[in-house]
This record gives sequence, structure tokens and C-alpha cells, in this order.
Amino acid sequence: MVFKALPAWMSLVFLLVVSAPLAKASDYQSPRTMGLGGAGHAAPLLNDALYLNPSYTAFLPSYSLSFNYLWYGGGNANPDGSNSFHGHDINAALQDGRSDLFQAGVGYTQTETERMIHVGASHQIIKQLGVGIGAKFNFPNDNSYSLIRDSIFSVTGAPAQWFQAAFIIDNIFETDAGVSRGYYREFVLGTKFNVIGAVLIYFDPHFVPNYSTSYGHEFGIEFPLLHDFYLRGGLFQNAWIPFESARGRGWTYGAGWIGPRLSLDFGVSNPNAPIPATAFNIGGTAYF
Repeated sequence: MVFKALPAWMSLVFLLVVSAPLAKASDYQSPRTMGLGGAGHAAPLLNDALYLNPSYTAFLPSYSLSFNYLWYGGGNANPDGSNSFHGHDINAALQDGRSDLFQAGVGYTQTETERMIHVGASHQIIKQLGVGIGAKFNFPNDNSYSLIRDSIFSVTGAPAQWFQAAFIIDNIFETDAGVSRGYYREFVLGTKFNVIGAVLIYFDPHFVPNYSTSYGHEFGIEFPLLHDFYLRGGLFQNAWIPFESARGRGWTYGAGWIGPRLSLDFGVSNPNAPIPATAFNIGGTAYF
């Protein structure tokens, strides 16, 4: 009974968001996204679409509820431990991909430095083409910055079973408050290649015009095993590392299981720069 009420209130939330002034394509990484090195913009799994590519929700005809927990630590510690850091993030998201008018979702993330609310909506123009828009609200945990608001636009095309692509513009307005926290306007090209069902390859180059190192990319590879179990690995270069709130490079790995009504995933990220660290991410998604 609860799910039948979701389209109405999600529609209301979205309309309220887009009526206000509207914030990067990986503000939060789920365990699957993390395991793929931050890649997967062309085909985000379930609620990952809220953060990577809102237009892909149009290709996900289900209700889904997810919970994720991340903990991390790193740094070059001094003897007194003053140069090390550690923390944890929690995330929950709800998405309705079954509405006929448009598909929508909302997510909440609590980190050591901020609270974030993401809202997204999409519509499938034709069977192989979807468009979407999203909004982000950042509430820093200190009083140094005001509320940060911005938006994301994306379009996804699935012309063939072996290839999908998406184009994303994140942080469209690139506000001064957003830039002060690293939220620059970013253009992302997401690609997915399905090699005879034996391996899935993701390559996502991105361009940040007003950042000193403007080009970066994420690369991920996924191996389906027994139709419901997946092994993942990834690399990233000059890409956003959410738990460090910085851009850097590193490598990742992870795994996942997709059942009839439940998805369980974990991912591990190992940035080499700007700060050596390790993050562990676990989560589950129920979908109907």
C-alpha cells in the first residue's frame, strides 16, 4: 500500500525542487559504483542512477529501496596520529521507476562533513532514449558555508544490446558556494560495452573546464558469474573521491549478488593520491 502512494509524493518533491534555484556526478558512490572505480554512468544499477545519471531511471521499471554504509581511514600518520583521518558515511535512497508519466527518486547521505539530499526524475522519450534531471542540496555540518544547491542533466541511449552511452552535465550552475567545496561544472561521457555477456566494460571520461586538471576518467570491469553474482574492479584518474572530498587517482574492487528481489554489494576503494586511504562500502537494495 505504501508503494502505491510513492509516485504522488515523489512528484511533489521533484516539482518543489526544480521550482527553486537548482548541485557532481559522483557525490556519493554506492558499493557497486565504488567497485567499478566510479564508472558505470551509462548503466547505473537501481538507485545508483540518482547520483550518476538520473536519465537511466527510465530504464529501471521497479520500486527500489537501498541502504549503504561506508567506513574509511588513511593519511600519512605522524607518531601522535595527527595527520591521519577516518570516518563513516550512511546512505538511504528510494526510487520509483514504474510511473508512466516520469520516474523519480530521492536519496539522503550523511557524511562526516555534510548532509546531502539528491532528487532525480527521468522520462523515456523512445524505447532506446531517456532524459533526466536531478537536484542536489548540501548542508555542511559547520557554519562556514551556506546551503549549496545545483543541478544535473543527463541523456542515455541504448542503441544495441552490446553498447550503451550517456552524456551528463553535472553542477550546471557552478555556484561560488559549490566551487568552494570542489563542486565544479563537469561533463561526463559514460560508456558500457557488453562483450558477449562474458564481461562488461565501463569507460567514463570526464572534463572539468574550470579545474586545474581538467581531464580525468574512470574505468571499470564487471564479470557476471552464474547469472547472479558479479566480480568487479576499477581504476580512476583525476576523478572525484567523495570520502576525501578531493580529486585523485587509485584502484578499486568489489562484488555483488542480485537475487529475485534483493541486491547485495560491497566495494573497496584504495586512493593513491592526493591522500593514501582505504574505504569499505557495503549495502543492499530491495526492489519490487
